[in-house]
Amino acid sequence: VAFSGCGEPPETRARISKAEREARRKADSAALKIGVLPTADCLPFLIAEKCKLFDTLGVEVRLRKYHALSECRIALKNSLVEGAVIDSTLIKILKDEGVSLNAAMPTDLTWKFLTAKKARITRLGQLSDKFIAADSHGDSHKLAEGAIDSLVTKKKMHIFVVQVEDPAVRLDMLSSGNIDAALLPEPYATTAMKRGARWIKEVKSSPCGVLAMRSKAMQHKTRQKQLDLFKKAVGAANDSIKRFGRGKYADLLDY
Repeated sequence: VAFSGCGEPPETRARISKAEREARRKADSAALKIGVLPTADCLPFLIAEKCKLFDTLGVEVRLRKYHALSECRIALKNSLVEGAVIDSTLIKILKDEGVSLNAAMPTDLTWKFLTAKKARITRLGQLSDKFIAADSHGDSHKLAEGAIDSLVTKKKMHIFVVQVEDPAVRLDMLSSGNIDAALLPEPYATTAMKRGARWIKEVKSSPCGVLAMRSKAMQHKTRQKQLDLFKKAVGAANDSIKRFGRGKYADLLDY
């Protein structure tokens, strides 16, 4: 009885827990929430978080870590984040769906068109009756379709695009030979080549990544100030990459 009297009754514990949850909810609501991916173009954001550059500048940032561009797209559409890293094609798609966005800053997202080691494909002309994995939407899908259209028009070939959202799954499918080719961002592309995949350089891609911010969320002056400080922290992280190289922070992409 004596020991049980020292503890707090369940009702008190429940009230404290509810108060803590509410405090966390308010703090999360006030923070700038940004959707990121485990891709090389997001590395500066991850470094800024790891090295507490946001804290140093006095801005509260929550990085929402997703595994596919489709997840970032859904997060923007459902107002789960103020901004997210996507690509130029997805910005157009979201705007067509009624989501008002502003491009806050570019990222160096690029794609490599790779073929499986088992497939023994070294050029686009060998892709007849083959399967290519890409996102369901976005620049990777656009690149895959562009490559296919050029071949179908010229040689009347049959090629198929398989929609695989998660680049890690695409990498595993390519490495195991379950698909013939795939569009992959870094660092997945480099990993694939280390496993024997071939880079088909006939398919050109240029930097097309962007940090997209929801226009409605950024109407508030507080959000604008947060974004300015966010950019400053990311700039400092980019300086660190130039000084020490990406290899120093490679572990940050493994989540």
